[in-house]
Amino acid sequence: MENQVCKILGDNIKKFRKIKGITQNELAELAGIEVKSLSLIETGKGFISAKNLEKLSSILNVSFSDLFSSQNSENNKKIYSEILNNLKLIKNNNLKLNTVSIVVKSLL
Repeated sequence: MENQVCKILGDNIKKFRKIKGITQNELAELAGIEVKSLSLIETGKGFISAKNLEKLSSILNVSFSDLFSSQNSENNKKIYSEILNNLKLIKNNNLKLNTVSIVVKSLL
């Protein structure tokens, strides 16, 4: 299954970038990331570090939850299932679980 979280994140970054009226080149420069990296992120083929995600959120003036939101309830069910499956994979890794906890709390 294609990573739906990356696809939603990329679509939303692209949508908010266009709403703000800036190009990929401009956003990449403002965020301090490579244009190619931003392109991969916007197409759902790449992911972004938490640090750069925070930069993009600030530049685009949107919340983390806005960047990860999906309007499709069926898609939301798939994402939820994928998240639960991924959590099972890291249930014995305290460092990763703490990191996930911090990210989730920032979305609430």
